[in-house]
Amino acid sequence: MRLHHVNVVVPPGRTEHVAPFYALLGLTRVEKPTEGVAETGAWFDLPDGTTQVHVSERDGHAHPQQHFGLAVDDLDALALALQQAGHPWHPKPVLFGARRGMTCDPEGNAVELIEALGPFA
Repeated sequence: MRLHHVNVVVPPGRTEHVAPFYALLGLTRVEKPTEGVAETGAWFDLPDGTTQVHVSERDGHAHPQQHFGLAVDDLDALALALQQAGHPWHPKPVLFGARRGMTCDPEGNAVELIEALGPFA
């Protein structure tokens, strides 16, 4: 079993506002299917080529503790790039031997970044 995708929600018309954030994380925007999915929003591939982040446009807000985690190779470089681009960065305590921290996209969807060291990173 493996994770196929996660879905985050942004307000209607805000997809293009958050798209640069996911590109900064290293995700690549891909074409969405034309049938069976909403016309709005966007899909992004992770570098592994097997997992995606889907951005859907809907009314409402994410729960404050809702988030997804990404294992990254260079936490310091990505944290610096996020901060330089004006995104929040909040280091968190080491977990399972891996350094980590939290950020969020411009619409408040939280993302945990974990330095790829252990079995859960």
